[in-house]
Amino acid sequence: MQHIKFTVGEKELHTVIVDYDMFSSKISIIVDDGVINTTVLTGKPINLEFNVGNSEKHRVRIGIRGKTIPVISVFIDDNLIGTFR
Repeated sequence: MQHIKFTVGEKELHTVIVDYDMFSSKISIIVDDGVINTTVLTGKPINLEFNVGNSEKHRVRIGIRGKTIPVISVFIDDNLIGTFR
């Protein structure tokens, strides 16, 4: 299992983890220890968007391309924070 972990927020901190299971082709999005989305990769591009935070809200967008070795782009408030393989 491969995972990407990043923090969202300045004062109100939240942890977001993107877990990828190569054998099942599943990607799970976890925010503060709770799974908010699980998706099976089919090879078609996927864009997942969600809000994180209560008093300090942030928009998170995760773009996923590919199936065997997906390319995952992470944006917070429309700012690219990284592209991962």
